[in-house]
Amino acid sequence: MIEILGKLHPALVHLPIGFILITLFYEWYKGKPSVSLWGVSTLSAILAMGTGFILLKTGHFEGLNMFLHMIMGVVTTVITFLLFLAKMRDGSLFRGQNTFLKIALIVVLGIGGHMGAELTHGEEYLPLPFQIKSDSIIDYSRHDTIILYDDIIQPIFKAKCNRCHEDGDARGKLNMTSKEGLLSDKFGDPAVKPGDLQNSEIFKRISLSTWHKKYMPPSGPDLTYGEKRVIEWWIRSGGSFTDNVKMMSPPDDIKELLFEEYGIDFTKKSFYEKAEVSALDQSVIDKIKSKGFNIGTLADNSNFVDVNVKGHSSEWTSERLQSLLEAKIQITWLDLSDSDFDDSHSNILSSFPNITKLKLQNTNITDATLENIVNMNELTVLNLYGTNASDQSIDNILKINKLEKLYIWQTKISEEGVERLKQGNSALEVIGASTL
Repeated sequence: MIEILGKLHPALVHLPIGFILITLFYEWYKGKPSVSLWGVSTLSAILAMGTGFILLKTGHFEGLNMFLHMIMGVVTTVITFLLFLAKMRDGSLFRGQNTFLKIALIVVLGIGGHMGAELTHGEEYLPLPFQIKSDSIIDYSRHDTIILYDDIIQPIFKAKCNRCHEDGDARGKLNMTSKEGLLSDKFGDPAVKPGDLQNSEIFKRISLSTWHKKYMPPSGPDLTYGEKRVIEWWIRSGGSFTDNVKMMSPPDDIKELLFEEYGIDFTKKSFYEKAEVSALDQSVIDKIKSKGFNIGTLADNSNFVDVNVKGHSSEWTSERLQSLLEAKIQITWLDLSDSDFDDSHSNILSSFPNITKLKLQNTNITDATLENIVNMNELTVLNLYGTNASDQSIDNILKINKLEKLYIWQTKISEEGVERLKQGNSALEVIGASTL
């Protein structure tokens, strides 16, 4: 019964605020006192204060904000009662202090209401004038390094838990601002017992019914379903304070949750989907087209381009290839296939730092060309189909660190060479090897 009366406080606390404001407005508008309105205001203030004291006994609310809210509530009740007495005496009591008491009542009501809002909804629910929020929203979608605890779990604790469990105000002797505090079992089950949900006090408390007296957080905004699931997954997966989210293997529902809540996409993205470059001038595009190339962007939101040869060509002059250098940063797919491109022109390939897909099939290149592409640090796909590449290229191919796919149909690379490739780079998919 006491618990129920205490939980009535958030509803009843609005009554005196409303009645007091109505009473003040009435006296200002009518120019005469209203004993009945001040009586109702006093009664509602007493009810709100009484249920507040009952709620305070639950132990859920502590700290400076709670103390100030309580003091403001008591002062509001006292001032309201004094004004009620004054009106009962036809204004003869506190005649000289009447205006001062009303101004003080408004000030105290505002401060108490502000503190109550912070206790109920969090410290940044109703910021004070000129208060600067210390936290900024992080766009996780463009980060490769996302530490699960630092970037996701700790911000949840900071927003929903730390105001009651921090240095200097560790209620229940629990400090959630440090690793040591979370793992400490000095006063019973630790807040976090890595890998053990049932003996992790945090998980037990946030899993209770909101009406349970031990439910956490007892005030302020509740943890969302997504926040509870992420905390559960963090504890279940070992409660690491250093693991990188993108290096972990979360279940599909957690992947979906992390994508929806934080924009963290576990789908592997290519270099050109993550990096940014400036857009090409139209004059450069027109010049490249005039040299017998097709050129187009890969996507509407990307400035990287795909360049390929217009049909079969035997006009491989240095001037023609030099035209591509004006777009060397933007070119990420380069298709020189089915042309007379050969080793004598291949030294230009080392000038393109952002090539991810290079198609050289059915050209006149040999192993010498492979020496010029070993430093293509972003190259993931290489097509050598129908060329004179041989086993002498193996060492150079293995130097291309990010290479994922290699096409070798109708080349001079032997079965032994294919085995060397697979042993040297287990992640490399060699396509066409079965036809040797």
